[in-house]
Amino acid sequence: MENNIKNFKNIFAEDIVSQAFAHARVNLIGEHTDYTGGYVLPSLLPYKTSVYISKNRNATYAVYSEFFKKKIEFNDFMKSKTNEWVDYVKGCLFVFFDENVKIKNAYINIYLESDIPMGRGIASSSALCVATLKALNKFFGTSFSDKHIAVLAQKVERNYIGVSGGIMDQMVSSIGIHGKAFFLDCLSLKYEFLEIPLNWQFCLIDSAVQRNLRDSSYNERHEQLKNAEKILGVEYLGSVKLSTFNNNDFSDEVIYKRAKHVVTENDRVLNAKKYIQNNNLSQFGELMNLSHYSYSNDFEASTEDVDLITKRSVESGAAGSRLTGGGFGGFTVSLIEKTNYGLWYKNMRKHYSEDKFFTV
Repeated sequence: MENNIKNFKNIFAEDIVSQAFAHARVNLIGEHTDYTGGYVLPSLLPYKTSVYISKNRNATYAVYSEFFKKKIEFNDFMKSKTNEWVDYVKGCLFVFFDENVKIKNAYINIYLESDIPMGRGIASSSALCVATLKALNKFFGTSFSDKHIAVLAQKVERNYIGVSGGIMDQMVSSIGIHGKAFFLDCLSLKYEFLEIPLNWQFCLIDSAVQRNLRDSSYNERHEQLKNAEKILGVEYLGSVKLSTFNNNDFSDEVIYKRAKHVVTENDRVLNAKKYIQNNNLSQFGELMNLSHYSYSNDFEASTEDVDLITKRSVESGAAGSRLTGGGFGGFTVSLIEKTNYGLWYKNMRKHYSEDKFFTV
C-alpha cells in the first residue's frame, strides 16, 4: 500500500482521494448458466485488483497500470477504444457517468494495481470493473449498493466491451466473502453463502492456454444458447427442467448439445449446493467430473491440454476436477481432501511446474 501511495504521487503529482479493490473468483461449478438465467456456485480467490483515484487538474482522464507500466490519457470514451486493458476503465467511466448525468467535467487520475492472472478464466476483467466502479462510487459519494455496482460492471462488459456474459463474476467479486461458496440465482439475483468444509481444499492449475473472450468462441456459444431458447419457446434455459428436456425438440445436434450442457449443469449446481450443505464433498467432486465431461463434450469449450490436466488430477487423488470460467483455456479447479493433498500435489508436480498451482 505504501508503495502504491508513493507511486501514485510520483505519476500524478496528487494525493489519493479514493481507493477500492475487488477479488478474482473461481467458479466451482456452473458454467454458462449465468446469462441463461440459471445457477452458479463460485468462490473468491485471494488475488485482487486495487484502484486509486484523485482529481485531475488538466481536464483529461489519466490511467496508469502498474502491471503494464503504462500511462494512458484520453478525453473521449467511445472514439478512443483500443481493444486493450484500458477499455475496461473507459467503459466504467462511460457507464458510471451515464448513471450520474449530473456529474459534469469530472476529470480524474486512476491508478491500477493487480496480482490477478489475466486471460485465465478467473474474472480479472470483472474484478477490474468492480474495483473501478467502487472507487468511483466512493470518490463521487454516489452510495451505490454492492449489488448495483455488480449490475453496472456487467453493463461495462456487455454494452461497452461487447462480451455477452452473465452477472456471476461481477456479483461474487462485489459481494463475495472469502472462505465461503457463493450460491447465486442469476435470474432473481438472490444469493446464499455456503461454508466450505475445512477438511477439503480447492486448488487451481493454470493450463497456460491463453484465452480472450472477445476473440474466442464465447459469443458464438451465447448465440447458440439463444437459439435453443427460441426453439424451446422459453426466455431462459434456466427455466427448463432436466425431466422435461428432450432432444426430439431439436433438429440441430449442435444446438441440442449446447442446451443439454446448460440444462444438466443447472441440475448439477443445485445438487452441488445440497452436497456442500450436507458436508458430502466426495459427491460434490463427482459432480465436478460430470460437469467437465459435459463442458468438454457437449459444450466443446475445453482443450486437449485442459482435459489432460483434469484427468491427471483425478488419477492423482482429486475427488473432482474441471475447467473453470468461460472456457477455451485458463484454469482448472480440483477438489482434494486435505489428508490427500500432499500426495496429490507430489503427483501433479511431476507434470506441472510450481508456478502453475494456485490455492483457493
